[in-house]
Amino acid sequence: MNRFDQGVATGMWRVIFYERVGNRVRLDRTGPWLPTRRLAQQWADWFLQRGYHVALQDQSGGLDRISNGLPS
Repeated sequence: MNRFDQGVATGMWRVIFYERVGNRVRLDRTGPWLPTRRLAQQWADWFLQRGYHVALQDQSGGLDRISNGLPS
């Protein structure tokens, strides 16, 4: 079995940022992919403590909203 037979890697996560631009809320998806949800959650908590609005995204595209409300 070669490495191409193993399929897609599982468990990649990243932190997504919500920010208000005019009357719209923009999602910033430029954060790096992290190997575990736990590590992504730690980063999300760090950003939450500093006032950012964040969510976690898994590699299949699903979003898990972490912060309450929308940015002002």
